[in-house]
Amino acid sequence: MAAQIDYEKCTMCGGLQDTRCVEACPDNALRVQDGRPVLTEALCEDCNECGKACPDKAINIPLEMVTF
Repeated sequence: MAAQIDYEKCTMCGGLQDTRCVEACPDNALRVQDGRPVLTEALCEDCNECGKACPDKAINIPLEMVTF
């Protein structure tokens, strides 16, 4: 299971070009596409660095779905 992004909560970190979640991801699983962060699930390692960096609390990994 990969990180889940709640797009209703996401404000793109106040309009930043490279959002904090994208910058925090050590696996390059996140990118900005069409004005919002997009996750490549196959690259996500469930580390939750993106969730920790998100000021909007718009990213989480359901604990019951963590694969490590």
